[in-house]
Amino acid sequence: MTRRSLSVDAAIVGGGISGLWIANLLAERGLSVVVCEARGVGGEQTLASQGIVHGGVKYTLDGTAPLVSALEAMPNRWRACLGGEGEVDLRGVDVLAERVRFHRGPETLDLDDFVLDVPALVRHLAEGVAERIAALAVGPESLVPGGGGIEQIELDACTIRARVYVFAAGAGNEALAKRAGFVDVNLRHRPLRQTVVRLRRHAGIFAHWAPACETEPTLTVTSHGALLSVGGKVADAGANRDEACHVRDVRALLREGFPALDLADAGFATFVAVRAEPTADAIRDIPDAFVARHGNCLTCLPVKLSLAPRLGDLVLAELDDLEPGRATWQGNPNAGPVYAPSPYSC
Repeated sequence: MTRRSLSVDAAIVGGGISGLWIANLLAERGLSVVVCEARGVGGEQTLASQGIVHGGVKYTLDGTAPLVSALEAMPNRWRACLGGEGEVDLRGVDVLAERVRFHRGPETLDLDDFVLDVPALVRHLAEGVAERIAALAVGPESLVPGGGGIEQIELDACTIRARVYVFAAGAGNEALAKRAGFVDVNLRHRPLRQTVVRLRRHAGIFAHWAPACETEPTLTVTSHGALLSVGGKVADAGANRDEACHVRDVRALLREGFPALDLADAGFATFVAVRAEPTADAIRDIPDAFVARHGNCLTCLPVKLSLAPRLGDLVLAELDDLEPGRATWQGNPNAGPVYAPSPYSC
């Protein structure tokens, strides 16, 4: 039996927002790509996102943070894509809320942020490269180093040979990068305990809340049908706590921050999502989306879902001289993507 060989211009490991965005950009330029994602398109970090496209204002309440300069252009970049005029055509992706509010004590600030339907975004991006998505598990042991980077990917099902390898696997990037020869990838893993609240009816809340003395949101709340997603500082604090204790705190904070919210008969559940980020004292201190290169390999992190367009800019700058080659893999025209489940599905 002849072993299958896939020859492409770019092999992308990870089918979340980073991998899908980059795949669409490269495919639009005529490059042959394969997106390797074994756990279902959307992965863990992307579908755990609350879908807020930040403009960075919430990071300016106690002085300008480095991340603000990267974020401030993002709402307009995304709106152009949603209108079919950006680098990726996102027409048809639903916007759940046109504005996000920041309640701080008695003050309310309207932010130039909006909220996307993340599962719809994932489906739309996947449809653009559907025949290029392969249900393949690529771990560090699959990478064959060579030539100052990666020579090929060896899997039970096939061998993948590419001119460039893009690691967009979130928390999996660190091990992949080390295997590929990156000396210092400077990544950290930040676990969050996010809370899902099932209500009797749609609450329509898209807001941050903090006590009057605080500048960072204690709660970030978004509505997904009859479900509420609760993040913010409470999610950072809850990563290493007992679930029951965390739920009690979240319930009390929701009553304090959103007293009109009807929590009668509400069901609470939590899950831990691990975010991969460049090493920094706090996320506000990270200046931009993250791309590092070693030989023919790129390691990519968007930092925030909002920065996917900026991540695309940085990747294209690194691959500016990559022209379509003689790739032999024509894709899987009869295989549709398998999607990971959203934690906010009703």
